[in-house]
Amino acid sequence: MSLVMFRRALADLRWSIFWYSLGLAVYAVLIMSFYPTVRENAQMTQQLMEAFPKAMMDAFGAADMASLSGFVGGKFLNVMWPIIVGVFVIMAGAATVAREVERGTIELLLSVPESRTRLLLAKLAALLVGILALVAVTVGALALGAALVDETLGLGKLVALGAVLACFAVAVGGFTVLLSSFAKERARPAGISAGIMLASYLAWVVSGLSEDWEWLKYASVFTAFDPQRALASGAVEPVHLAVLLGIGLACTVGALIVFGRRDAIS
Repeated sequence: MSLVMFRRALADLRWSIFWYSLGLAVYAVLIMSFYPTVRENAQMTQQLMEAFPKAMMDAFGAADMASLSGFVGGKFLNVMWPIIVGVFVIMAGAATVAREVERGTIELLLSVPESRTRLLLAKLAALLVGILALVAVTVGALALGAALVDETLGLGKLVALGAVLACFAVAVGGFTVLLSSFAKERARPAGISAGIMLASYLAWVVSGLSEDWEWLKYASVFTAFDPQRALASGAVEPVHLAVLLGIGLACTVGALIVFGRRDAIS
């Protein structure tokens, strides 16, 4: 891996990482600050939730809003977190190769005495650092927010949550970078990746509406994404994590192969 390229790629991402981290931290603590009201009115909250269609509650992961894990899951982790972090990962991943072509710096980049594989791995390492930073900020902000409302989130639960969040972001980053390795501009891989995310979420929602559509869950990365369970029990499904990491790794290998074989970059 090229250390110079890693530093350059990380420098390109540093402000995005900072602002997204700040937004996640503020949002997490803000959401947590509302929990005491829900806790004090747990029975009323649960009755209110039961008044809504079960399918709608499942779509937002809001089945148990009276518990801390259910509240945080429904209000933050199940939907808002994937949207916020998904935007960061998609925009950063789409720029991995395509931005260099778009702004005309790809030939200069490839003129340095480094292999294409090492150059791309350096940029991917910077993206991974960004992902881990956002995950760490999320976990830390939730731990802080819990302490502020007299709740405790054990280390095991926080570690399990961090693993689920990181693996999900790695999967999204993987297929976005693969699309970027084919492209000459950022807009196309970013748009396709966003479309994949939306289609995946809809497939997951529809799969829970009827047994006839249950097979759709196998076409969705959200099936393997269960941060609420991790936060509630500290338990993770190893197969789910393996699937998410497998998607990220397979797409990364594909991106390295495509980038290494492209003759006409610009």
